[in-house]
Amino acid sequence: MTPEPKARRGLATRAVHAGVSPAQHLGAASPPIYQTTTFVATDTADLEAINRGEKRGFVYTRQRNPTIMAAEERLAALEEAESVVLFGSGMAAIDAAISAVTRAGDEIISIADIYGGTYRLFSDILPTRGVTVIWCDSLDASALERLITPKTRAIYVESPTNPLVRIVDLAAVAALAKAKGVAMLVDSTLGGPMNQRPLQLGADLVIHSGSKYLNGHGDLIVGAVAGPRKMTRRVRQLQQSVGAIMDPFGAWLFLRGMATYPLRMAQHNATGLAVATFLAGHASVSGVHYPGLATHPQHALAQRQMSGFGGLLSFTVAGDGAAARRVVDGCRLCGIGPSIGGIESLISQPANTSHYSMPPSQRIDRGITDNLIRLSVGIEATQDVIDDLNQALKNV
Repeated sequence: MTPEPKARRGLATRAVHAGVSPAQHLGAASPPIYQTTTFVATDTADLEAINRGEKRGFVYTRQRNPTIMAAEERLAALEEAESVVLFGSGMAAIDAAISAVTRAGDEIISIADIYGGTYRLFSDILPTRGVTVIWCDSLDASALERLITPKTRAIYVESPTNPLVRIVDLAAVAALAKAKGVAMLVDSTLGGPMNQRPLQLGADLVIHSGSKYLNGHGDLIVGAVAGPRKMTRRVRQLQQSVGAIMDPFGAWLFLRGMATYPLRMAQHNATGLAVATFLAGHASVSGVHYPGLATHPQHALAQRQMSGFGGLLSFTVAGDGAAARRVVDGCRLCGIGPSIGGIESLISQPANTSHYSMPPSQRIDRGITDNLIRLSVGIEATQDVIDDLNQALKNV
């Protein structure tokens, strides 16, 4: 994968053109799908030259495939990364990134405010491999520093977090990680390369659930790890060994999704702020979590490290879990669903979706109460989303 030149084109241009050259595909404006398992070599010498890396070519899709490589190059251009490795899911990407920097006997430090699926991986799976997860209830770099031991190999953070949309000072944590000689891994799914660039702030590896904003159409499961080639090389080795690859057709869909990513993200940003502002002034809403609001405790940090605040927000209703359920069930435009980042608005209670598997006591300790509602705004007309919430909130 060849990094783009220093004089970069705009993000929207890269989203459309990076990774694809019509001249290499008979002039096709839309890249072809190389839906094949095996590539046939001209002769044995040709095959051996490709195996040794002396010649650019392809042998087997689990190792390399032109469509997958094109999608990796496009995301690398968006993230301004040397290299990207695509996976069959976001969770596979997280697992590979952690596995690339740890082995049995090591420790990682993770903030406690993370996605429920990541929590399961860290609490149930990593310990069986001999990797200990040290949880940090605070997002501050100073709190993370106090937990570092000689066994620490990585610091793992989400920013913004899901579902409370809290912000981690990425530059401060990156500086700490560098000073202590540990890796810094960032799940930037909710930020995305249009709104924040963790690699430019000092992170070692950036992880995405590309199923969300990057693809955006709710029809694809894909994960990604981005970073310097010296680190992604190990990630790719692990991927090829266990086979957690992206498939060619999925990679083609991902190329298509990324082409409109900047346009969609601009609408997500605008609607997210407008909806959060509406909810903050509603009598039936007791609290709103959205970093674009001046009342958000980390608004100044969000302004400093983000260029947009995204389309995910959460809010608590003035009542119990049953009241929140009535609001969710009362929506007519916003669908009840566990995902985020799509063109359609989705609403849910994290207690019975994204964080259902987390023990209730731990979930509540993290601020994920039964009356908390998560809303992922889509790209519908902003006023239509507000009107739907307004009528649903009458159920409180």
